[in-house]
Amino acid sequence: MKGIIFTELVSFIEEVGGIAFAEQVIDKANLPNGGAFTAVGTYPTEQVLALVTSASELSGIPVPKLCADYGEWLFARFTVLYPQLIEQYPTSEDMLDHVESHIHEEVTILYPDATPPKVYMTRDGTTPVIKYASHRPLSHVALGLIRGCLAHYKDPRQVTWSPGEDLTQAEFHIVPA
Repeated sequence: MKGIIFTELVSFIEEVGGIAFAEQVIDKANLPNGGAFTAVGTYPTEQVLALVTSASELSGIPVPKLCADYGEWLFARFTVLYPQLIEQYPTSEDMLDHVESHIHEEVTILYPDATPPKVYMTRDGTTPVIKYASHRPLSHVALGLIRGCLAHYKDPRQVTWSPGEDLTQAEFHIVPA
């Protein structure tokens, strides 16, 4: 998993609980690198899961909520870090429709060793459906990213979803609020 996910997760944890809390989370996670991540590095998924589990245990926030909140926060960060990418899309649907064909394609060009999840938008009648599949059990983060996308574009709709059994797959529906 690319290091930007880790560096942003540590920033999110700091924002939620402060620097001392983030240090406690990293200590409790007992990471082999002591929590020293670089945005361009690559790290095992188990380390992000250890950080989230540790943050959940120390804060009392359930892991699913923590991951969804992080995903929402992360989308807002992407608008700061990659405005030229986000600004290309005038609506949330345009953005969500191009995650796989443009955003993740750019990721793999920049980072050839990256393995982003597969994210495709289809339709069920007029309802946009986002299909997510990954080898990582992070569909709650995807839920938050979609919520963050809707919020960024001031899209009043909400997300309903059906997570897969192991959280590596999910189907999200964008429905009226």
